[in-house]
Amino acid sequence: NIEVRPIFVDVEKIKNAPIKTDLHKKYPQFEKIILMASRLTWEKNIGLAIEAMRDANMRMHANNTNRKILLLIVGSGPEEGSLKCKVESLKLVEQIKFEPWSNDLPSYYKTADLFLLTSFYEGYGMTLVEANACGCPIVATDVGVAQELGAVITSLNSRDLNDKILVALGYL
Repeated sequence: NIEVRPIFVDVEKIKNAPIKTDLHKKYPQFEKIILMASRLTWEKNIGLAIEAMRDANMRMHANNTNRKILLLIVGSGPEEGSLKCKVESLKLVEQIKFEPWSNDLPSYYKTADLFLLTSFYEGYGMTLVEANACGCPIVATDVGVAQELGAVITSLNSRDLNDKILVALGYL
């Protein structure tokens, strides 16, 4: 038997959830915080976000700005080890942090400066709906409900993604 189950996001519950964790208090050394919340799997294309952070840091350094941006990746999965190796090889350990999955994601969405989704594909994009419900600006590839939610749409090119992130953060 095949059973079709609707995707449900309790938007009101998320909107009304209290802030238990303030990311800017948890990571006070950063001016801006970009949040990704995801299973760490190939189709989520998190390596693209890591490359965009490398580009952002190079651009900030070239422009003699000392702005500090954190990419916070929340989740776990089979790509976790290779993603952490990539972060280390690009010398981005100070700018990119990993945290295990949290049941307090509404707090994260509410206190992040930007939500980022770089998936190759999404059936729906529940984290997009959750981030939007919390008023967090979104930069995303054209997947799931990203366009319907008004996300800034990026291509799968790290330079384009970098530009969209820096504009969304008010740096360009």
